[in-house]
Amino acid sequence: MVSLTFYGGANEIGGNKILLEDKDARIYLDFGESFDFGEDYFYEYLQPRAAHGLEVYFEFGLVPKVPRLYSKKMLERTELKYEKPDIDAIFISHSHSDHVNHISFLDESIPVYMGHGTHRILEAYHKLYPQFVDIGEHTSLNFFKSGDKIKIKHLVIEPIHVEHSIPGAYGFIVHTSKGPLIYTGDLRLHGPKSNMTQEFMEKAAKAKPYAMLCEGTRMGSEQEHNFTEAEVEKTIEGIVKKSKGVVFVYFSMSNIDRFMSVYHAALKNKRKLVIDTKFAFVLDSLKDKIPALPDVMTDENLLVYFRLSKSGTYDEKDYYVYERKFMPKMITFEHVAKNQKKFVMHMSFNKLMELVYLQPKNADYIYSSSEHFLEGEENEAERTVLENWMKHFGVKFHKAHCSGHASKQDLAHLVKVINPKILIPIHTQRAEDFKGLHTNVKIPEKEKTIEI
Repeated sequence: MVSLTFYGGANEIGGNKILLEDKDARIYLDFGESFDFGEDYFYEYLQPRAAHGLEVYFEFGLVPKVPRLYSKKMLERTELKYEKPDIDAIFISHSHSDHVNHISFLDESIPVYMGHGTHRILEAYHKLYPQFVDIGEHTSLNFFKSGDKIKIKHLVIEPIHVEHSIPGAYGFIVHTSKGPLIYTGDLRLHGPKSNMTQEFMEKAAKAKPYAMLCEGTRMGSEQEHNFTEAEVEKTIEGIVKKSKGVVFVYFSMSNIDRFMSVYHAALKNKRKLVIDTKFAFVLDSLKDKIPALPDVMTDENLLVYFRLSKSGTYDEKDYYVYERKFMPKMITFEHVAKNQKKFVMHMSFNKLMELVYLQPKNADYIYSSSEHFLEGEENEAERTVLENWMKHFGVKFHKAHCSGHASKQDLAHLVKVINPKILIPIHTQRAEDFKGLHTNVKIPEKEKTIEI
């Protein structure tokens, strides 16, 4: 009997923690953190103490109290007695926090499998933000690539690359005693590497699966037009072309497709792209994994912005060791301020203070990330601050974004092509809507088991 237990990812977007059991084999598909993790109990400086392990998380039911799973250190201050783990492996689909963030809680002896690119991204972000990104210690950390076949007891797990808003994303074909089971991970079909998702779909369909765990982030979206990455690039290019000043753009540093769109838009308008030292470090860390990326150190169209610090002289001692590598590509606020029409500049919310030094004139700001920030009461205070900055400096605000997830129409196409006998919607708040796509839909519930 094959069973699936949903410790996360059921009737919610993100937080995937799905236990697959088949005979004596037990593996988890992802081990992530929910998007709303802890927001009912923690706020700003009111946060759990790392030294207390899982004590506070168990208190509020934020992490499932599962025996034989967590490390001895994490359980020290809890009522859950440490026992030798009975999990054979954890498979991580990609590096977004809602799929990976809680593997630091796991017993270090449990084997963890992830893509080469996923590990590289996590390493880079841990270097930059150790307080937010930490995968913990693992005595068996294994890396895979598309097409590998990994045997865990009698199970065979086949990772296949998919396109998402971050490099190194995978779906899985899990060959169980009952037949193939498909796990989509997070994917889309409207970006520059949609052929990877197409390949995944073809292989999944060929396997003739009896069940599919299908992400449905955008199942409830009523968006009339599914914007593509190519359209985003064209929109940004048009804004840059019309701008009479510096163009600021915000997007996630890990969204390499968006970086390339902004990079191409800058080049087509004969402008240079300015990134900060953190962004330069991320790109430099990934350049051998993604050959299409420009080399920060040699590309004349890329410059690295150094903030004014300590001595006020841009001395190398003012900066972290990792930043010093990029000093030959340095550009400062003085140069940008004097030549504003020559640049497109990556500008995150927490870097807005640089506008005081840059004193932008006739500038534009393109918000090119998740629409979630621009909606909802929980973001109202931060959104108001951003609006105030734009108004104060007379910066024109624009939006240009496309999702990292498949549209409702593409999800229907995905289900039709792969055609599993059983469809299980995950990573969605609209699981019931999948009943319009398939005749045999099983709706998962949190911490409940589905036997197949």
